[in-house]
Amino acid sequence: MTEISISVPASAKPSCKAVFVMLGTGFDEIEALAPVDVMRRAGMEVFTVSMTDNRLVKGATGNLIVADMSISDLHLDRIDWLVFPGADKSEDAVNLDEKLRDIVKGHWDKGGNIAAICAAPALVLGPLGIINGVKATGYPFLKEDFEKVGGIYSEEPVVMGDRLITSKGPGTTLEFALAIVRKAKGADMEKALREGMVINQ
Repeated sequence: MTEISISVPASAKPSCKAVFVMLGTGFDEIEALAPVDVMRRAGMEVFTVSMTDNRLVKGATGNLIVADMSISDLHLDRIDWLVFPGADKSEDAVNLDEKLRDIVKGHWDKGGNIAAICAAPALVLGPLGIINGVKATGYPFLKEDFEKVGGIYSEEPVVMGDRLITSKGPGTTLEFALAIVRKAKGADMEKALREGMVINQ
């Protein structure tokens, strides 16, 4: 058998406020990587972040992704948006450790922006009180978990608040990504992307 070596690029070092898509073991690949693609098309600074010090992260369907940086490389003063894809309830991607919970809560409490899809609104944001009393959405089969933490569940595919964007699941990922673009870059950029990517309004 031939051995293949892969050269892994150095960890990214953002120089300004940016979007950070958080990847933990078992993350949903579509919900994580499609928004990265869409936001980069919009000219946004976007970086994937491993939730551990190992930049190699395994997704829900077995894809291995080399994140742009590890959690140790994440500088809190560079965060504009934190984005959380969903995962099965048992996976690390939606079961944050104490350090990451503190980062997310601190970012939110300081007025930061957060976007979460599928299981992440209920399982990541819910325990931190971020959706308590807030109209939002997430994976329909987790509606009970959503409401247990005080979330006001919406049947809409995407719900946009002032600083919070939530979405239902894999099938709503492009609309989720475009909502982030609309909030960050404006309606004209969203319209241009829809036309270029052939996405119906």
